[in-house]
Amino acid sequence: MKKMTILYKITFSALFIALGIILSRFFAGWNLFGLSFLKISLTMSVVFFASFYLGPLFGTIVSFSIDLFGALLIPQGGAYDFLYSIPAILEGFVPYFIYLFCYKTKIDRKFPIVLGILIIILNVIVFWFTLSHDTFKMTQNSSKVYEFTPALKAIICSVSAILSIVFYIGVIFFKKKFKDKKFNAYYNIYLVAIAIFATYFLVKVPISSLIFMYRLEYSYEIIFGTRALTGFFSSFVHLIIVCIALNVSLKAGSKGALIKYVEKDLVQKEEVVSNVRE
Repeated sequence: MKKMTILYKITFSALFIALGIILSRFFAGWNLFGLSFLKISLTMSVVFFASFYLGPLFGTIVSFSIDLFGALLIPQGGAYDFLYSIPAILEGFVPYFIYLFCYKTKIDRKFPIVLGILIIILNVIVFWFTLSHDTFKMTQNSSKVYEFTPALKAIICSVSAILSIVFYIGVIFFKKKFKDKKFNAYYNIYLVAIAIFATYFLVKVPISSLIFMYRLEYSYEIIFGTRALTGFFSSFVHLIIVCIALNVSLKAGSKGALIKYVEKDLVQKEEVVSNVRE
C-alpha cells in the first residue's frame, strides 16, 4: 500500500473542495420547512472523508475552503461571514482526533454502551425542551407566540426516539454488511460512527446553533432541536458514504492518514507472537 505524498494530498484536497462546493451550492436542501438555518447537504460526507483520509490539517483546509469559496463564488443569503466558517473548520479537524482517541482507548469494545449513552443524552435534551415548554417564540424578538400542544410534543418526542433507534440499529447492521470487506482490516465502522455522531452533535449542531441565534436572532432551543432531529438521518447517510469511500480508497492502494496507527499495532502484535513462539 503506497504512502500519500504532499502533492497527492494537495491534489485530492482540490478535488474535494470542488466537489464540496458543488454539493453545498447546487445539491442541497435549503430553508427546509421555511427555516433559514435548516438545510440538508452531502458536503459533510466530503469533509469527514477528507479528515479521515488526508488527516486533520488537510481536512480543515478542505472544510474551510468549501465554506469560504462557496460563499464568495456562489453567494446565497448575503455576504461571507467568518463566524459561519468556525463550525466548518472544526468539522474538518475534529473527526480525525475523535476517531484516533476512540481507537487508542479501544472504545469500540464498548460501542453499544458508548453510542447508546450519546444518543440518550441527546434525546434527554430534546425531550426536556419539548416537554418543559408549553409555548415558544421562533425568534427572540418575535411578538408571535407558538404553542406546544400535547400532540406536537408527542410527535417530536416520538420522531426523536424513532430516528435515534433507527440510527443505532442501522450502524450495527451496516457493520455486519461490511464484515468481509477489506475495510475492516484497517478501519472500524463503530469508531467512524462515533466520530461522525460526536462531531455532528457535540460540535456542529451546538456551535452553529449558537452562531445562527446570534446572527439571525432565532431561539437557540428551536435551532438546536430542529437540527438535532435531522441529525440522526444525516449522520447515518454520512457514515455510509464515508465508509464506502474509505473502502474504495483501500482498493486503490492508498494509505489513508489513520492507517499508520493500525499498521504500527499490527507490527507490534506480530513481534509479540514471534517472541512467544521463540
